[in-house]
Amino acid sequence: MPTFVYKAKDPQGALVEGTMDADGRNAVVSRLQQMQYFPVSIQVAGKKGAKSVSKPTPARSKTKAVRKLPAAKAKTSAPAQGLSFRKKVKVGDVANFNRQLADLIGAGIPLVKAMAILKKQTSNEQLQEVIRSILDDVQGGTTFAEALAKHPAVFSKLYVAMVRSGEAGGMLDEVLNRLADFSEQEELLRSRVKSALAYPVVMVLAGSGAVAVMFAYVIPKITGTYAQLGQSLPAITQILITMSNWFQHNWYIALGVLVAAAIGFERFTKTDEGKALWHRLQLKLPLIGQIVQKREVARFARTLGSLLRNGVSILSALEIVREVLDNSVFRGEVSRIIEEITQGSSVARPLTDNNVFPMVAVNMIAIGEETGRLPEVLLRISESYETQVDRAVKTITSLIEPLIIVAMGLVVGFIVIAMLLPIFSLDPTGGNL
Repeated sequence: MPTFVYKAKDPQGALVEGTMDADGRNAVVSRLQQMQYFPVSIQVAGKKGAKSVSKPTPARSKTKAVRKLPAAKAKTSAPAQGLSFRKKVKVGDVANFNRQLADLIGAGIPLVKAMAILKKQTSNEQLQEVIRSILDDVQGGTTFAEALAKHPAVFSKLYVAMVRSGEAGGMLDEVLNRLADFSEQEELLRSRVKSALAYPVVMVLAGSGAVAVMFAYVIPKITGTYAQLGQSLPAITQILITMSNWFQHNWYIALGVLVAAAIGFERFTKTDEGKALWHRLQLKLPLIGQIVQKREVARFARTLGSLLRNGVSILSALEIVREVLDNSVFRGEVSRIIEEITQGSSVARPLTDNNVFPMVAVNMIAIGEETGRLPEVLLRISESYETQVDRAVKTITSLIEPLIIVAMGLVVGFIVIAMLLPIFSLDPTGGNL
């Protein structure tokens, strides 16, 4: 019977080490769970290993000695792989999962039992499958962070890195609460932008639909009446009739052009050159560029600050930040920062040589490095810029709404004038006035 060297956490988070004779890894996991331990690592010892279970290493462990238990025949299962889903798990669902798991672990419930409880309570079927897969991996001896890493579509590199640091420091519940705060802030900012843009988008779609109906059905009937009168029509009316006739017979061309343009744009922006060009253009657009810049700065600061506060090294944290950012221009700047830090530079110095990070944020980062409070300063920067993004979005939408109303009014006014003008030009005797 082989001997296994194990590391586990007790319900209070203390690290427990020892050896155990068992038929396999699953049997070791089963015994550790019976002792209310959470397995961290299980490795096969040499043949000269001890034949009984040793005492846990930390003095604060509840058990004075671990008794040798009869070998349990545990079912073996292949490690669960990352699952593919029809729909992506929402950020809000992950935030709720973080908060509930943190509360359960903070109440002293072992991780395996807490995950089993959440699996039953989760209403999202996709997330439920993910939790089931993670639970199987953890019960098989995989660490929690490694099990999460198998599902990159749900748990990002940032998430996995913070959980790994929480496991190593014995503060998993605190880290999960921070992740919940992070996810909720991201979701709040995203929902604010969506809600602010929802009304203008609906207005454009509704107005475009109304104009299309008028061109396809209303205008042809009115122009048919004018044709029966046999009188010449004003130029503005003739232009409208020409546009209506073209739309009736060639609407599919217009639709095809729009669809082709949308598909072509999407494919172009997926290429490296197209994405870089589009992202540079975003930063140069009036008003929109400021929102994109502030949003990326806020995401950079919040992600880097959260990672550094949880003990992640600066280089590892920046590599994760680079993956979190959306804009390729900012990603390139982070790559340059990583290169200069490896050569002994600080974080703030390479930021002063670019034109994408605002100098106010750069100066605050420099002060944070000098005072040794960089994580706190970064989180404060993120809060400030998230507030600025919210205000900028509200300002733009307050400008867009009246502009859309004016534009739609001009279109409708043109149609109405073009249709009514011939009526005022009619001569009852058959000629023009």
